[in-house]
Amino acid sequence: MKGIAQFVMQYRLSAILLIGVTGLLPILVWFGNAILSLVTLRRGPAEGALILGAAALVYGLAELVMGRQMVAAVGLLLLVWLPMYGVALLLRVTISLSLALLGATAFAALMLLFWHLMVPDAHAFWQGFLAPLLEDMSQQQREETLDFVVNNLMAYVALGLWANLVMGLLLGRYWQALLFNPGGFRQEFHALRFDRRLAVVSMVMLLAASVVGQGAVFQFGVILSTPFVLQGVAMVHGLATARNWSRLWLVLLYVSMPFIYVPVALIGILDSFMDFRQRFGKRSADTG
Repeated sequence: MKGIAQFVMQYRLSAILLIGVTGLLPILVWFGNAILSLVTLRRGPAEGALILGAAALVYGLAELVMGRQMVAAVGLLLLVWLPMYGVALLLRVTISLSLALLGATAFAALMLLFWHLMVPDAHAFWQGFLAPLLEDMSQQQREETLDFVVNNLMAYVALGLWANLVMGLLLGRYWQALLFNPGGFRQEFHALRFDRRLAVVSMVMLLAASVVGQGAVFQFGVILSTPFVLQGVAMVHGLATARNWSRLWLVLLYVSMPFIYVPVALIGILDSFMDFRQRFGKRSADTG
């Protein structure tokens, strides 16, 4: 990992080409985001904007050569690279990982809000869009599929945009620490906590969603509560370091994450009020 970061920082052209090429491979978009994040964090807004513009040009030319339309290039620029640049710049200016991650969350929430404003009747939209796929289904299957898509799909899309930004930001910050501040990322991530006001809003929206059912309230509740999954993970890392837990506990946490996603988010929300690292980690350090 350190070699990749050094290579990117040493040669401007390498950063441009790597970001442009990862744009052609959706599964690696987060990796290109990390490169853009590293360059912006370390070298500032001007260099980050230059790398971003040149990478977008490389990607656009590649799309033209392959005979594709430029819609994908515009979408990638507006929904992935520009937000990544903005979030990395926010972290550089504020030196606050929590604020930068909240910036990524705000972007995902705005995308979800834009969708609901532009498509007031999501059921009719998806019914028309998915018509060819629904033809061979029974009436019950058709209704169940539409209900799932209407209530969940855009939340997952917004969550995917958020995840790309977060993975790019965290990896870029890790690379920066690896090269210029060894151990700095570990300390910064272990201390990650979000404002309790966001925790209150998240809990209210999730409780409201449990009452009114799935829909816009549920979708926004998912987006606003997701950062607390990171806080829950950071809390476990912090306690594991303070109490010298075995690494096996961290491995188990990540392996089981798909099954304990909601409990970890709830623990993260509670940590905003209880500060478990301060309560239990400090005691361990004192006794040790």
